[in-house]
Amino acid sequence: MKEKQESPRRRCLLILIEKIPNAMKLTFLFLVISLLSFTATASAQRVSIVLDNAKVEKVLATITHQTGLSVAYSKQIVDLNRRVSVNFTNAELTNVLDKITEGTSLSYEVKNGKIYLFEKPLANAVTQQAKKITGVVVDSKGEPIIGANVVEKGTTNGTITDFDGKFILEVSDNATLQFSYIGFMPTTVAIAGQTSLNVRLREDTQALEEVVVVGYGTQKKVNLTGSVSSVKFDEELANRPITDASQALSGKVSGVWISQNSGKPGDDGAQLRIRGWGTLNNSDPLVIIDGVEGVFSQVNPSDIESITVLKDAASAAIYGSKAANGVVLVTTKMGKNNEKTQVELNSYVGMQQIGRHFDLVTNSAEHMTMANQALVNGGENPLFSETLISNFANGTDPYKYPNTDWYDSLYRNALITGHNLSIRSGSEKLSSFLSLNYLSQEGILMNSKAERFGIRANVEYKVNSWLRVGARLNYTRRNSQEPFDLFRVFEQQQGAAPFIAPYTRDGRFGSVEAIKDDGTLLYTTYQPVIDASNGATKTSKDYMAVNAFATVDFTKDLNLQVTWASNGNWKMVDKYNETLYGYTDSGIETIPKNYNRDGIVLSREQVSTMRNNFQATLNYSKRFADKHYVAAILGTQLENYSIKNVFARRTNPPKEGLTQVDAGTEGIKGEGNFEGLRMASYFGRLNYAFADKYLFEMNLRADASSRFKRGNRWGVFPGFSAGWRLSEEAFIKNLNLFSNLKLRASWGQLGNQTIEGYWPYLTVISQNYDLSYNYGGSLAPGAAVTALVDEDITWETTSSLDIGVDLGFLGNKLNIEADYFNKKTTDIIVQLPIPNVLGDKTAPFENVGEMKNNGFELVVNYDNLETSRDRLGFNVGLNFTYIDNKVTKFQGGNSPDQLYLIREGYPYKALYGYKAVGIYQSDEEAAQHMHSNGLKPEMGNLKYEDVNNDGKLDYQDKQVLGNTIPKITYGLTAGLRYKGFDLNILFQGLGQANAFTKSGMTRMQYEWLTISDKWRDAWSPENPDSNIPMLRFDSSWDTYDSSFWVHRIDFLKLKNLQLGYAFPEWITSKLKMQRLYVYANAQNLFTIMWKKGYEGYDPERNTFDSGTNYYPTPRIFTFGINLNF
Repeated sequence: MKEKQESPRRRCLLILIEKIPNAMKLTFLFLVISLLSFTATASAQRVSIVLDNAKVEKVLATITHQTGLSVAYSKQIVDLNRRVSVNFTNAELTNVLDKITEGTSLSYEVKNGKIYLFEKPLANAVTQQAKKITGVVVDSKGEPIIGANVVEKGTTNGTITDFDGKFILEVSDNATLQFSYIGFMPTTVAIAGQTSLNVRLREDTQALEEVVVVGYGTQKKVNLTGSVSSVKFDEELANRPITDASQALSGKVSGVWISQNSGKPGDDGAQLRIRGWGTLNNSDPLVIIDGVEGVFSQVNPSDIESITVLKDAASAAIYGSKAANGVVLVTTKMGKNNEKTQVELNSYVGMQQIGRHFDLVTNSAEHMTMANQALVNGGENPLFSETLISNFANGTDPYKYPNTDWYDSLYRNALITGHNLSIRSGSEKLSSFLSLNYLSQEGILMNSKAERFGIRANVEYKVNSWLRVGARLNYTRRNSQEPFDLFRVFEQQQGAAPFIAPYTRDGRFGSVEAIKDDGTLLYTTYQPVIDASNGATKTSKDYMAVNAFATVDFTKDLNLQVTWASNGNWKMVDKYNETLYGYTDSGIETIPKNYNRDGIVLSREQVSTMRNNFQATLNYSKRFADKHYVAAILGTQLENYSIKNVFARRTNPPKEGLTQVDAGTEGIKGEGNFEGLRMASYFGRLNYAFADKYLFEMNLRADASSRFKRGNRWGVFPGFSAGWRLSEEAFIKNLNLFSNLKLRASWGQLGNQTIEGYWPYLTVISQNYDLSYNYGGSLAPGAAVTALVDEDITWETTSSLDIGVDLGFLGNKLNIEADYFNKKTTDIIVQLPIPNVLGDKTAPFENVGEMKNNGFELVVNYDNLETSRDRLGFNVGLNFTYIDNKVTKFQGGNSPDQLYLIREGYPYKALYGYKAVGIYQSDEEAAQHMHSNGLKPEMGNLKYEDVNNDGKLDYQDKQVLGNTIPKITYGLTAGLRYKGFDLNILFQGLGQANAFTKSGMTRMQYEWLTISDKWRDAWSPENPDSNIPMLRFDSSWDTYDSSFWVHRIDFLKLKNLQLGYAFPEWITSKLKMQRLYVYANAQNLFTIMWKKGYEGYDPERNTFDSGTNYYPTPRIFTFGINLNF
């Protein structure tokens, strides 16, 4: 009998499993077993407590320590100082709770991993009732609230909600009901003829004392002394079609700037900066996902519970050498103990379209006329005959006389769809979160697309009263496709004139239709559609992260947590091209310029990275004598990071259509490398609070890195901060003005060692497999020392000072935060230019640079969202940041002149060149102004400022033209909710930033015959008031780097607009759903430019280049549905 053949997919899966480390396999097995058992019924909580005449607060703390259940209560209801005596051994928890509530007006409920203490319901008044009212009371997430008080105002008539949050109460006509529950703001609802109510209570953040995730732990927000911002993933964020989680911070957090630099599917090029650029090297912040280093692209946005940003040195110092550019802490979702199973499905589908782009002349007749005028102005003969121009002006055949707008031909409306399914649950001992996600995104550029598959499993298990274990698993697969050479597509677009047809009438690729009578093409074929259709670059990325941890409670005040984590990335890129031709309408075969100049190329690249991490922390916290609170952390961390890459290429397969590397017959090339990094760390933190008013924190971390030689490897990074909660002082309380008032200050030092290369202090022999060495009279491959080194390089160090104030008014409905910061980085690692006599060598890395950032941040939020569905609620928010960046040390102020300047006393990469002050109105004016210049300008040329009045233009006339790093960034948010409808708006903007825009799309260049819209207003004797120079091709004078090509990009963008509707409870209950929500969302809707003159794509962009050769950012419109069961 013939044996069944194993499928290729199954065989690949087995190979992948074999590559996964054994430790990952064991952890994955643990996760599977835990998930299969999470629905098992847990035994009732049992406790052993013997306390005599103890405060209720101490009894509750003992219960929390033994059961892991937190206690929620209102200090206005529960007397924590009341003393009770309890004597229980292995008793039911309910017995203990009965004892401490005995003789009081309190009742309790155990739910969702918490013990809720609340007032017993009031007895119904024995009066004549007229109407029966039913309803449900839920929290902001739509979860039912058990035991909420429902009272008819002005009477003792009342009840409490049941397990489903429902209630029934008979009331008099025109009654008003009061709803209250511990941890929530009370609300009042008038009956007004209604018989059914749906009431949503808003959490009282002051009563619940909001907790914020910080480095290696959590802290109460009111006790924070550093500069920390937190973003919760609410509905408005969860339903946005963001492909990278970092976009969730856009416009939401002061001091944080997110720039979406690309619209490419699966890779939006997001750039995240915290308080500006702090170094000449990599300024990316450290991203920590569930306690382990990672990157935003590795986490599904819908899996995120919250994001915390540590902005100052004191709060980030515990991360030491990796935290100089700030720290972002990402916490993923997790089930809670004793929580009902919740299933959530969020799906959306939408359309993408190209957003802002270059405005080009697309009428061929006009284009040819302008091109002819430019040639004549430059002393040349016209290129296009008047007959040809007339034919194009009057012709109606789009294939013979095209007027091509390449943005219509090259780009398209593209589909995007996303689906997220999650299950959250918890029993008495086990809590879990499981999610599956899928994203499919077509590119707005033809022949580009991406898709993502992901799974996450989070599990925690309480083994007994002193041991908890848990694990996290995250796997993501990304597949993407784009043309063989995406850069060439954008390059070809710069030369694509409107008289080139994208296609012929029979569906083949088109070509130049500006043709002489003898059949000669008048222009080179620049055909971006051909390059966009040329072959493919197919990329697959696999990411897997596993971490497991155990927490051992030695006492209720002391515990040890040990974490092991491993995450790996596996990337493979396959590329191939093919031969494609363009055809004129008359059948002439053409090929784009420099098309496939290396022949048919087949290549494969594989890159794999692995990061293994072990960390252990000893945690202590205790309150003494009701006044003194002490908390401390001691920890150690070991890290091992490795990166491997291989590359293979061959050319010219025996026939086209063969796309695997092995098919190539020539141009054989293969190379590979291995690099690695190891780090060892010790760290600690001490917190002290007196009377919850006077706060102090100290952080210290010592890091050693293999990037530096012995003797330079260790760096020590301290941080100190203090706070004063003035709102707790009697003289402030008596003002009855502030609900929160806190002063805080911090200082600390952080390190940075993120540079190119992993052994910059070692002399490395580089191998070159190209035929680039002369050996025995012929070219041969070889090896040589190609880089110089400085053995004494060490850490960059950033010192940061922060002074802040937090203000709360109107019961914390209005909150204001303000910060001043001063950040200085020294010993910046730089590669300085070296003399040419040293040959073809790379300059060494040296600690020679310094930079500073001073700034101010302001946050204002007003939250008046009503809990009642039938009442209008709203919130508004503003965040504003001002940063002044300056290089304070670099080559003694003698750095070379360059467009993106790096020089002492100026902002990093400030634009540098000549200042244009007008247009020469005559040749005489030009000759008189530049009387000593070798190159004489002419009438219609730009006029530059002669700084030293020497009659010539040289390096002495160059000056700083503007900063590229924005000085001002801001965000505006607003929300409105009424009758189940909600509207959320997010604006994002920047100010005092400049971009350099000279490129093939904007300059008059004969080689790239595109003409932008601004040249319609070019100077001429008939148009003397224009500030646009005369039409000329390749004018060396007008194309100097100057202020003419520099434009302010200050803008205000409607980043996100969302309108949603939550169906009422009477509908969802019939559908057996907990929540049904539908929404429409628009992203990157429009942009307002505060200054005129900017040409190009979306101004939310990288300002360190001309902004031409990149994938445009799309507008996205989506419709979605969110189901909860």
